[in-house]
Amino acid sequence: MRTFVLQWAPAVVAAGLLWAATAAGRIPIPGTPVPITLQTLVVMMAGVVLSRRQAVAAVVMYVAMGACGLPVFAGGASTLALVGPSTGFILGFVPAIAVTATLAASVQRVGERWGMRHGSSGVHAVADDVTTHASYRSIADRNHMDTSCAHACRAAIADFSADLWYGYARAWRATMRWALRFAAYWTAAVIGCIVLHYACGLLVQTAVTGVPLRLIASASAGFLPGDLCKAALAATVAATFRR
Repeated sequence: MRTFVLQWAPAVVAAGLLWAATAAGRIPIPGTPVPITLQTLVVMMAGVVLSRRQAVAAVVMYVAMGACGLPVFAGGASTLALVGPSTGFILGFVPAIAVTATLAASVQRVGERWGMRHGSSGVHAVADDVTTHASYRSIADRNHMDTSCAHACRAAIADFSADLWYGYARAWRATMRWALRFAAYWTAAVIGCIVLHYACGLLVQTAVTGVPLRLIASASAGFLPGDLCKAALAATVAATFRR
């Protein structure tokens, strides 16, 4: 029972955060009845942090709450929002988060395989660094035993350079690994929660309202800058904390 609760508690929390994101307010965009909310940010966060089952379960629970009459959608709407112009964007959260979570899981698997494949070489590299570092120290120790001031200065410089370059190399490798993870998670969020989500929302909206798709897409372009920033924030969290 405890395992079941721990497994699905993140999905329940994510569904609650989706509700809270709509209650936090909305920003209307001229030309489209769909406002800007923080829902997309929560969906992106869930997609790149949670497992695919947890992420999809969170969105399904959220949509089910609205279908049951709870005021969980933007503006306190509930069931009627599922038959209005925003239907595609609400229901589109399901495939959007499924694709995002699937891509994020692929990023995780590739990272694990890369780590296992290059783990031994990484260990040898670190061992070589340590050996080199130790040799510098050994040289420094021997030279410090020399009474010559020139030998002592050279030993101190060699010791300092070894410490400095060893630290730079480790920091550079860590930064590059983080940057690669960030780019991969950001791409996953953009493909799932922007490209696919926009496609679902705009196609349904043009079918419901009868407005040409070109006009709706132009009006909805106001969502894009904010959603790209949300994807960057979600990718930052995933690249930093997801292991």
